[in-house]
Amino acid sequence: MRVATVLPRTAGFMAAAGINLPALPVLSIQICLALCVLAVLAKLLLYAIRLALHKTSFNYVPFSHDLKEVLVTDCTHPHARTLTHHKGQRNPTRLRPSDTSTGLVLNALKATAWSAGQAYEWCQMPQISTNHFDVDSFLAVWCYINRSQALQHEAVLRHMARIGDFREAFLSPQLVATHGSEDGITNIRDAFTALKLVCWINSVERTRFSAPYEGKDCDAKFSFFLPRFAAVLVNTEAVWQEWQDEYREVVSGFDVLTGEPPSVERYSSVGLVVLRPPEPTLHYYSLFSHTIGYDTVLTMYDNQRYELESKYTQFISCHSRPVWPRVDMGPLARLLNRMEGDALGPHLRWTCARFTDTGPVLRIEDTAAPLSKAQRYGHPYARHLHCSTLPPASMVAIVVSYLEYGMQGLKPKRGGWTWEELQALNGGISWRVWEDAVWRQWERGELDPDASTVGFHGAAAVGRRQGSLSGGGAGALPRLGIAMTPGGGFWEPTLSEPSAIMPMDDLRALASAVPARLAAGRWQLLYGSARDGISLRTLYRKAAGRAPTLLVVREAGACGHVFGAFAAEAWKSGPRFYGTGETFVFMLQPHRAKYMWQRPRHGGGGVAATAAVAPGGPRDRSSGGGSAAAAAMAAAAPGGSLDFFQFSTHEGLGVGGCGTFALWLDNELLEGASYPCDTFASPQLSSKEEFKVAAVELWQL
Repeated sequence: MRVATVLPRTAGFMAAAGINLPALPVLSIQICLALCVLAVLAKLLLYAIRLALHKTSFNYVPFSHDLKEVLVTDCTHPHARTLTHHKGQRNPTRLRPSDTSTGLVLNALKATAWSAGQAYEWCQMPQISTNHFDVDSFLAVWCYINRSQALQHEAVLRHMARIGDFREAFLSPQLVATHGSEDGITNIRDAFTALKLVCWINSVERTRFSAPYEGKDCDAKFSFFLPRFAAVLVNTEAVWQEWQDEYREVVSGFDVLTGEPPSVERYSSVGLVVLRPPEPTLHYYSLFSHTIGYDTVLTMYDNQRYELESKYTQFISCHSRPVWPRVDMGPLARLLNRMEGDALGPHLRWTCARFTDTGPVLRIEDTAAPLSKAQRYGHPYARHLHCSTLPPASMVAIVVSYLEYGMQGLKPKRGGWTWEELQALNGGISWRVWEDAVWRQWERGELDPDASTVGFHGAAAVGRRQGSLSGGGAGALPRLGIAMTPGGGFWEPTLSEPSAIMPMDDLRALASAVPARLAAGRWQLLYGSARDGISLRTLYRKAAGRAPTLLVVREAGACGHVFGAFAAEAWKSGPRFYGTGETFVFMLQPHRAKYMWQRPRHGGGGVAATAAVAPGGPRDRSSGGGSAAAAAMAAAAPGGSLDFFQFSTHEGLGVGGCGTFALWLDNELLEGASYPCDTFASPQLSSKEEFKVAAVELWQL
């Protein structure tokens, strides 16, 4: 029916029904109806054109920068259309995202002529190309050419691409249950089938062609695998002799890290996993299958051999989960070389590639015989590992501190970070401040896990460790300087009135340390001793029901420190500890450092029902908190839980537990005490264990 006949009939119908509208609204209705009809006709015409252009035959062509009417996958191109997970891509609009290029191709293949737009159109291009051969690029090309079969085995192919690119295999029922939905894997059988197929590609490539990542015979590899893969996909067991050796190596290696004691430590606040295999004999898939959901891996072998690696998840656009930004490891290498001194040997140095590299690896390398690209990207057992002079606990603590400092005030982001954002972020970090602070701690012996932990009094307290380094865990080393946004600017809070204790640089540093949601808000001074007088009762009254808060204390004396605590819950008088794991303590002067809650790593967590204070526990003195504090600390003695955050009674208030308070203030706010505290792995925050108070402030964030 023509539009010209529809509109008069509509108007006639309205008149017959007794609907009398002014001329202008009638005209508007007629125009809207006309536009709707035209839109439907245009959609039908476009649908017909797409069906007419539908292709059924596709093939692979070698890559070049002059490609025309060719779809490019798993890499970028100066002008061609792409289906790739790399940053800077030219993918179709409205294409459902995926972590791998294979996943993007499969998503595009499922697009329909009626609604998918660009994705459907681009999939009608008869030729496809890529500039390299690896598992993901090969599968993307194969799926594009063999569409029907690819969609029949979609979940296995998606998981194959994940294994090949991210080295992450779902090798346990728990991993399938937790992460299987990302690839459509619902059972362990399909996960193992994907692993077998990847091992087949790897084994045949290694036997017949050049080593991976060398790129010498890319087209020859495609010519060999493209016509053969379909048969192997359908009947994987028919070629078991070709994949069995690598498959067994991966599965048995994965089990090595699942025994007791635990060989995997996770630091979710910075996206770091620490792996502790005894020797560099494990396959990359065995190692990285324990790192799913994380972006940086520190592998620590016996005899102080270390490698720190940024995962490929930071190099591409990852959409299945939020990703932490990649920070340049060059400053970390510079600090480690400074700490090692001449002990490594004449040609041995900590080195790493730039953060723009596919997968930068920080390691001790022989500069006289640098590794090739194939060695750097190959399995750890394919390259020689040199011994460091740094103890394992110190290495973990330094790496955690480096990541915390570089990512202050930031959160992981779904879809990853653009290269422009990463360049701005890394260009705005004052690494020299962090390097100098950690170096000073190193010179004072505070990073030595074998240093004495008892008997410090007065001036001797200067040598106390900055954070607990025992048991291979990481202490919270200095988190210094100013938090930088991806654009390189400050996160600066707005104050209700100026602080009598903290200059603006300290406030900015605190803004970087508190939860990001609170950093740039309005900070209200609830209590200030300079404004409100010295009274714990006044502090409690003004703080009632107000949370979260920052408690800041300035110690009296020319050398007095400035320190405090972030309290997640409102202060309230009572006989028990309270608070949450967001609570932390900090130091602002003489240097800035943040000490977070040390979440128990090896079970436990129950409260130890001790009847007396353990050795080294709180002192039963007026500044130490009196009988109420002693009774509370008895329940928080070493060997119990670390879940002791805030404690407040009419006798005083304290932060931390597990044997000693990190910070205690008496009921007159005239005297206080600070001790090393296992709750936060924090050192003594004040210059003296027992100190006089010069000023106190409590801020609501």
